[in-house]
Amino acid sequence: MTEARETNDAKDASMESSSDSANAPPSSKRTEVISGFHPRGEGESAVGEGHGASPSIPVPPPGAAPDPYVGTTIDGRYKIEAVLGEGGMGVVYLARHKAIGKKMAIKVLRAEMARSNGELTSRFLQEAQAASSIGNPHIIDISDFGELPDGSTYFVMEHLEGLTLSKVLEQSKPLPVDRICHIAKQIADGVAAAHRSGIVHRDLKPDNIFLIRHGTQEDFVKILDFGIAKVSTSGGSKLTRAGAIFGTPHYMSPEQAAGSTVDSRTDIYALGVILYEMASGQVPFDADNYMGILTQHMYKAPVPIRALVPARDVPPGLEAIILKCLSKKPEHRYQTMEELIADFDKLTQGQVPDAVAEMMARSGSFNVPADFFTERGMPGPVPATPPELRKRKPWGIYAGVAGVLAAVGIVVAIFAQSSSGTASPSPPVQPVARAPEPAPTPVPSPTPAPAPEPSAAPQPAAEAPPQPKLSRVLFATEPLDAVVFRGDEELGSGPLTIEVAENQPVEVEVRREGYKTKKVTVDGSEERMTVKLEKKKVQAPAKAPRRKAPSGSGLGTTEIVNPWR
Repeated sequence: MTEARETNDAKDASMESSSDSANAPPSSKRTEVISGFHPRGEGESAVGEGHGASPSIPVPPPGAAPDPYVGTTIDGRYKIEAVLGEGGMGVVYLARHKAIGKKMAIKVLRAEMARSNGELTSRFLQEAQAASSIGNPHIIDISDFGELPDGSTYFVMEHLEGLTLSKVLEQSKPLPVDRICHIAKQIADGVAAAHRSGIVHRDLKPDNIFLIRHGTQEDFVKILDFGIAKVSTSGGSKLTRAGAIFGTPHYMSPEQAAGSTVDSRTDIYALGVILYEMASGQVPFDADNYMGILTQHMYKAPVPIRALVPARDVPPGLEAIILKCLSKKPEHRYQTMEELIADFDKLTQGQVPDAVAEMMARSGSFNVPADFFTERGMPGPVPATPPELRKRKPWGIYAGVAGVLAAVGIVVAIFAQSSSGTASPSPPVQPVARAPEPAPTPVPSPTPAPAPEPSAAPQPAAEAPPQPKLSRVLFATEPLDAVVFRGDEELGSGPLTIEVAENQPVEVEVRREGYKTKKVTVDGSEERMTVKLEKKKVQAPAKAPRRKAPSGSGLGTTEIVNPWR
């Protein structure tokens, strides 16, 4: 996967976004931009359904020609038993190894494509080799490849029995947090191994993630379809052209949607979309046409997950991890899958993921409950005075008071001497013995010097009435770009958090051009509020009354008249 190849693929993909096809409505949420293998309609290549269940054999429609490979033996080893699925580029078959009886899955590139495009065949085999070289238990194992007599190319994969993640999400969504973390760490581990081998998947989505039973472990992840997502064909420009797989709109990164060169961080973004869907039950961006979806990936921020599901079901740590993966700029995401796994480890161990602080610093709209950090055993605030110093007896205070008393005594003695110097010089009145007389006065009068201690007794200030309890309300608007005001203060566009004191409701006003302004009272009784604005009715401009032409204006004659006078 050289940069030149990525650039060529990006150019091929950008050609797919022609105006006549980009606005065509997608047939389903997971319709691929350029269709490829759709085994039984859900991308379940090389698989059966259900734990330990035998795959059902698709019944061809009446009059359909039988598949030429079913019932035959490939290379004298693999007997083809049934079709598992097919797409624009080829077919996936259920096969059995004749010697050992083991079930296998064989993916065959259509003969006409293999014969007409040698580069396509080379890439098909190159990617099969690359996927088989990754050597990770979470990557589907590719054990053999070759060429058939009619020119078709094939490779052999392990046969999986289980469900795709897309099927799991259809049956149960959103998923519990512990299950999300268990699945996500395995996906990240498998894709990380691919990245270390220089392979970028570029088509991560729930259809390509398979969950099986592995020994006693449930939800063991297998990642499918490495390589095929890298192949592009030349010619044609329709969005759904068979064979030129580039990605799926709902899971494409902004740079992929823009047709730019991508690297391993595009897989991190795609995993973020999958995590968002597992946690909220829906994809972050959706529209009724492809370009609408791709535009949102490039320019629109996702709705916070805790605005879609109860906050107790999605901890702030998980939401922060997901939103960091969904950063528009690649340099703002996790730079490697290993970094993402490290944050998931912290989350599962009850610690605060690094993404929390980063997302709080990056965006004022990301917030956490007031007790979020203390709940997770974070260290409490460090006291300003160390405990060992606070336990010492106040000898310093006593020494200070004594020093003050001594200073007061000296000052009194000086005043006494100066007053005796101004008295009459008669010898009898001069006894020095009188000078010490004021000496007793300093001792009793300054003794209350410790009295400042009572003055420090504004301790009752601590008995001030308690602060009112604050509630935080997650406030969302429809449309999302409506602006929220509290009086003349602009709070910003939703979703945002509004703090409400107990018994002190807050009046806010939601405004948006083209919509009727709406005033709402937020009293803190609800954790989330959504305000939907009503569009203004557009009135047709009133028609100007027709003016009668003044007499002698020349109407009805050959004279030219200015009607705007």
